[in-house]
Amino acid sequence: MLKLKGTWRANSQNELVFDVALRKGAPQTYTFKGAWTINKNQQIEYTCGAGPDVLTFKGCWDISSAKRLVYILEGSSTSRFEFKAQLESPSLYPKKGQIRYRIGIGSRKSRLSGPGQVIILYGEWKFGRDLGLVFEMDYGQGRVKGISFGAEVNFGRNEVILALNDQTGRPLGVTLTITHKFLQHLDAKAFIRLKSRWDEQGVEAGIRIPF
Repeated sequence: MLKLKGTWRANSQNELVFDVALRKGAPQTYTFKGAWTINKNQQIEYTCGAGPDVLTFKGCWDISSAKRLVYILEGSSTSRFEFKAQLESPSLYPKKGQIRYRIGIGSRKSRLSGPGQVIILYGEWKFGRDLGLVFEMDYGQGRVKGISFGAEVNFGRNEVILALNDQTGRPLGVTLTITHKFLQHLDAKAFIRLKSRWDEQGVEAGIRIPF
C-alpha cells in the first residue's frame, strides 16, 4: 500500500485535484478528470473510472458568495474545494428549503457558460444568536451542521427581506424573503422580536436594520 500525503482542492475547471507534498521541490499534482456528484447525504462522490469504486469526501458546505461554493473536508485544516458556480436565483425563499447553484463539473468542455449541472443544497432556515440566520443541513448519520449568515433587514408590508452577509460582514448579493405568516411559523420568538422592531420602525419600504 502506498500512502500519499497532500492537500485536496479544485482547479479552474472545477475538477478535483490532489497535490502530493514532496520533501523537495514543488508538489506533484493528480487531477481527477471525471465528473463528481452529490450523494443523498450531501457529500461529494467521485466514481473512479468505469468501475464500481466510489471515492466519498466527507465534509460540509459553506457559501462565500453568489458566485462561489465551498466544500470543507472533514478532519483537515488545509483541504477544501472552492468551486466556481452561479447561484440560480439571488432571491431565496425558506419554504423551499434549498439553495441551488449551477456549476460546470469535472470537464474542460463543461464551462460555466454552458448548461452546466445544478447542485442543490437541502436544509432548513433557522434564527441563530442575535437573530442571525443559519441554514442547517443534514449530512446523514446524525450529522447536522449549519451555514451561518449575518443580515440586514428590510421590512415590507407583508414580508421581511433579509440581505445576507458572510461571517465577516461582507454582502453576499443574496436575499432571503420571509412572509409575515411564514416568519411566525419559522420561529415564534424571533417573530415577536422582529415584530417589535417592525412596529417601532413602521412598515415603509426601504427601512434597513442591521443585525
